[in-house]
Amino acid sequence: MPEKLIEYKERLAVLQEQGGISAEAQVLLEEMLLDLAEKNRSNKAMRQVILKAGKASTMSTRLREALYE
Repeated sequence: MPEKLIEYKERLAVLQEQGGISAEAQVLLEEMLLDLAEKNRSNKAMRQVILKAGKASTMSTRLREALYE
């Protein structure tokens, strides 16, 4: 989990302890944090897929040499 997301959760916990936010705002912020965590996970998975696809699309040395002849 990224450091920024952990920081957001900690700040939300502090606000909850101090009673600085309403119950509705607390629920909304918790939902937003869950959504942010899911987007982060999805982004990481997509990056891995893109990296794998990039490596798989390289031509072999023999094929490249044959095409250049």
